[in-house]
Amino acid sequence: MWHREYHDSRIILEQQGDLKYLVISARVQRNAVRATILVMGFLTTMAVGMTVTAGWLQTRKIMLEHSHRQIYFALQSAGINPDLQSGEYSQDDMLEMARSIRERDMQIRQYVGDWTETLAARNNDLRSLMSSSGLNGKVISLIQSSQPVGGVIETFNDNPLLGGAFAKETAANRELRSVLEALPDRMPLPDYTITSDFGIRPHPVTNKPSLHAGIDLKPQNGDDRVLAVKAGKVLVAGYHGNLGNAVLIRHDRGVETIYGHLDKIFVKQGDTVQQGTPLGLVGNTGQSTGKHLHFEVLVGSYQVDPKKVIQTAQYVRQTQK
Repeated sequence: MWHREYHDSRIILEQQGDLKYLVISARVQRNAVRATILVMGFLTTMAVGMTVTAGWLQTRKIMLEHSHRQIYFALQSAGINPDLQSGEYSQDDMLEMARSIRERDMQIRQYVGDWTETLAARNNDLRSLMSSSGLNGKVISLIQSSQPVGGVIETFNDNPLLGGAFAKETAANRELRSVLEALPDRMPLPDYTITSDFGIRPHPVTNKPSLHAGIDLKPQNGDDRVLAVKAGKVLVAGYHGNLGNAVLIRHDRGVETIYGHLDKIFVKQGDTVQQGTPLGLVGNTGQSTGKHLHFEVLVGSYQVDPKKVIQTAQYVRQTQK
């Protein structure tokens, strides 16, 4: 019809004996037919489009209702709007569910805010304890650099309720506690008295001022057993200069402990020991003026005060209970 060849047409009209001629040119016929085709095509396309759109909207409506139903029942199972007994739900039900969700969201945000403040206060307390225990920045960085890298901040930041300050304070708290968890929280003797502290003192043999890099412990009640303060691997077990019979144990995160002046040694180099494993007996070997145990704690070969470190670690562990 679009490419058809049209000819002029003549229509004869008779009215009361008079003949009248109406001429319709080929051009008019062609334009009229083509216009009709275009209009019909447009209307057909519109009808098809509306039918498809209506079908798509109906499908989306069904999918949305199904999704709403799943969300509703999931939240119902979690305790939100538990009065629903059948599979039907109304707009009022959905509004009530939305109010419940908002209330819980506000409660969670309030809890997270309060806990963030509590964590910040605890972190400040931990920093003060570390500072008073002689754990300087070098020691702390040595321990932290040897611990596995975690994803606390990234994990919490995925949750809009737990990101920001809460994630940072949680990560800081974990790092601070990891430092104390790496250090021993008990002495190597079951019962003891401290006869010499950590620090500068006159050497008991030469009487010259020197750094006493550990503490001296004297056993009480006849129990001379020397116990490992943490699990680790024995690096040295034998006679070692001024320390006499000595044991050196390497623990996790660069922490090492030394037990000197032993009378007997129960372990050998390469042994793996657990916390509380007997290492030997208190003695008077090496450069010593009497029966006692010389005990050192080192982090990356840097000496720290065993008494202060252990007291701090004990305090922190007690507050966690």
